[in-house]
Amino acid sequence: MKNYYASEELAQILLNNGFVDITDKKFPLHFKQIKENGYDPEKAKRAFRINTKDLILFDYITVKFVHKGNGCSATNMRKEISENELKSAIAFFKLPYQTRNAIMRSGVAIPTLHQDYRYIQENPSYNNPRNKHIVKAFEEVKIK
Repeated sequence: MKNYYASEELAQILLNNGFVDITDKKFPLHFKQIKENGYDPEKAKRAFRINTKDLILFDYITVKFVHKGNGCSATNMRKEISENELKSAIAFFKLPYQTRNAIMRSGVAIPTLHQDYRYIQENPSYNNPRNKHIVKAFEEVKIK
């Protein structure tokens, strides 16, 4: 499985999955630098949004998954992201608001949601109402 880093490739995957690049609003100086010199993760930050409160930030070389704009715990930061972690993050941010909140209250780190997805697939009798949302969100993720 491929690993991903803060990069133009990862940015394109996010854009292909419905995220919007809001670097111009969140980090205007970095946006200007990217426009002039291209994107270099060592020198610039980027920000992507798919809903009103959640963000994926490229904080230089660190990728941060931010729920409800409340900052980011260490469990939701990565310098290197596996394909499963990337799918988890994209799927998480596509979930309904109530489902995202329930997942966060249960203490699940955003990049590890694929473990719940795998459990749901292996145990179809495990019939939690939010499972349909999780399965649908994972099936909609486009990596390639």
